[in-house]
Parts: sequence; C-alpha cells; structure tokens
Amino acid sequence: MNLAFENLEKINNILEKLEQLENKILGEKRWLNTKEASYYLGYSKDHIHKLKDNHLIEGKHYFKKAGRILFDKLELDNWVTTSFSKNDIKSSIDSILKAII
Repeated sequence: MNLAFENLEKINNILEKLEQLENKILGEKRWLNTKEASYYLGYSKDHIHKLKDNHLIEGKHYFKKAGRILFDKLELDNWVTTSFSKNDIKSSIDSILKAII
C-alpha cells in the first residue's frame, strides 16, 4: 500500500484535531451520561451501573432527570480520590446515631 507523503501529514493533523476535541469535551463538560462516565473512569458501562447501585449516592454523584442518568464529573473525581464507600458512610452514621440514642 503506497501513501503519499501529503496524506501522512493530513493524518497527523486529523489526529491532533481529534485529541483537541476530546480534551475540550472531557475538560469542560461537567455532566456525563453513562457512556461518557464509563470512558472517563475507564470502566465498562455495566460496571458503572453496578457502581451506581452499590457505591455512588443519588443526588450527589448522579441524578436521574427525564429518564436519563447524569453523572457529576466533579463528584466522580472526589469519589475516586477518597477511600470511603457508601457502606462506610452508612455504618459511620449508624454508629453516631447509636451513640446519640
């Protein structure tokens, strides 16, 4: 397969423009759908749904709006960088309530 040198330069330009677009989309967008959250976190869409059911908190990490699930990118970043799980928070709240009562 023979490619002209001019076409190779076009491929590099196309790749640079795609990278710029990807950086712009992921860098500025706060609300992510399931597919985007999957790509952003590096998990499959199925795994994102499992995380949503077991570890992420509705109203904080994600919101249901008009039949769609929208993930808050800022809260996902916070979730990734902290070691608390939903169960840890629940058990902490339960122990505080038991101490009060």
